[in-house]
Amino acid sequence: MPCHYLEDHAECPHSLPLDSNQTYEYAMLHLARNVTDYAIYLLDPHGRISAWNAGAERLKGYSREEVLGKSFAMFFTPEAVAAGVPQKELAAAACNGRFETLDWRQRKGGEKIWALATLTAIRDADGKLQGFAKITRDMTPQKMLDDSHTKLALELEKRVEERTWQLEAIAEELRIKNERIESLLTKIRKDLGEKEVLLREVYHRVKNNLQVVQSLLKMGARAIVSGDGRAAIAAAVERVHIMATVHERLYRMPDLASLTLTAYLPEIAELAIAANSDRANPVQLQMELDDIPLSLDLAVPLGLLVNELISNCLKHGLSKNRPGAILISARIVPGAVRLMVHDNGKGLPENFDASKCQSIGLKLVDSLARQLGGTIKFSSNEGSQVQADLTRLLPQLGQHRPSAQPTELTPVPLR
Repeated sequence: MPCHYLEDHAECPHSLPLDSNQTYEYAMLHLARNVTDYAIYLLDPHGRISAWNAGAERLKGYSREEVLGKSFAMFFTPEAVAAGVPQKELAAAACNGRFETLDWRQRKGGEKIWALATLTAIRDADGKLQGFAKITRDMTPQKMLDDSHTKLALELEKRVEERTWQLEAIAEELRIKNERIESLLTKIRKDLGEKEVLLREVYHRVKNNLQVVQSLLKMGARAIVSGDGRAAIAAAVERVHIMATVHERLYRMPDLASLTLTAYLPEIAELAIAANSDRANPVQLQMELDDIPLSLDLAVPLGLLVNELISNCLKHGLSKNRPGAILISARIVPGAVRLMVHDNGKGLPENFDASKCQSIGLKLVDSLARQLGGTIKFSSNEGSQVQADLTRLLPQLGQHRPSAQPTELTPVPLR
């Protein structure tokens, strides 16, 4: 049943009782005389203002004379008044003893404030309704702060959603690109595999053809009894042999793309020494090499160059009456890879001039060095020494690994 507070004024445990000899104004004086942070005022049972404190004047903007006897509905918004909110609040407070709400209120001049309002029913000792006490606190700053936080949170959420969408779009784009790259890499790997198989077949066929040439040269050499012609053919056979051996080594390598000086030159040096196995005394070999990547188009001329230089050491530099020693070095210097072949033999002839020499071997050495981007320099230093700064062997940035330790196949000092 609805509560008709103006008719029966039933006693409510939450109501504020007053003795019969107390007036509302007296209660107001004791309750809110010096309170300025809250609007505190009293209402009669019909909601008309009967007492008004300084805090109410500050918050609402009305003086005591402007509000006494008027309905407290003047503090509600027009929409709330039209909806009967003031009467509903009085009825709720009368029935329950107390009513609290957080809503918009209106100051003098129409300015709205966000207010926390508590309406308490006042009853006498017999439980008869004497009126109401209204306490209002301005919560507008807190409302503005909360609204600002809410707005900021919504804006942040919106930005997060936008950024998430952008990142998802970027991720999808990257995924598509990665799939394309993977597809391209798969094709490249397949092409490289086919190319490597083809290269191995080419090296194998070239080696076979060179062996045929070598056999033909040997057959021709048998027709020549002696002399320079037979020696020239023998030298040609040796060079063809080393070329065939280089192609054979390339054909047998497990990974053509990872060819390096440290893996390649020791075999070439051993092959060159083995080709001159008719020496009575052993040859001691020492190698000092940087671990430099070597492209396939440079491997053959480099192998032939090293073979020619070692052959010159064995045939013309080292003494046949005592053990010989050869040092081969390939180190990175500014702008080039410095190749050096040094033996401990008798050294170069006095007034030696390579440019005036008619030797086919020296001409081949000069041609191979130029093909590798360098020139040959000869000198005598406790034996003969040949040096060439080869610019085409210089690795690209990031390809050069730290210098390898000297490779000593038969480690002896040069003397």
